Amino acid sequence: MKKLLFLVAFALVSSTGFGQQLGVKAGATYATFKGDDAKNYDYRLGYTAGVMLQQHITDLVGVQVEALYTSKGAKIENKTGNTEINNIYRLNYVDVPVMLHLSAGGMFIDLGPQASFISSAKRISETTTNSTTTTVETDITDNPYTIDFSYVAGIGFRASNNIGIELRYNGGLKKIDDEGPLVGIQRRNSHFNLMLSYLFW
Repeated sequence: MKKLLFLVAFALVSSTGFGQQLGVKAGATYATFKGDDAKNYDYRLGYTAGVMLQQHITDLVGVQVEALYTSKGAKIENKTGNTEINNIYRLNYVDVPVMLHLSAGGMFIDLGPQASFISSAKRISETTTNSTTTTVETDITDNPYTIDFSYVAGIGFRASNNIGIELRYNGGLKKIDDEGPLVGIQRRNSHFNLMLSYLFW
């Protein structure tokens, strides 16, 4: 799936023409799990970076397509007696949102669906007993569904020098667990993005 980001980026570059603007973006994610079985999960910090392409229909309305490599996941703590277990889930995806882009006076709003393709996933288990911590990493890439679907909503501002800043929310529409010990558990990806971007044209 890592090759998908480069393939999409190549397609965006090769399709650039009149009325289109190519750009890059990167930033931080603040991610957790939502759902009936995910009420005790906490947020974890991650990252996102990739490319975007705007196709303008009018000065106010356009379509924006992106290819982003994004680190999501969550963390959860459990304590039994003098033993504390901290499980950190790191789920890395290639996100491909297709959004309606509305802009005026530098302000902009992005709304639309997103498909996400799993790249890698790990569970880091930190067990602490009597001030001694043991860390175990487990590859769980085969456990989440290969493709995730979500909705995207964001707001931002782009200056006259083409540098933009935006805040975005991404809400999962399907449970993430396909195999493994948590199959059937109701958990969905949920995260905020704070990103900087730059348009080349």
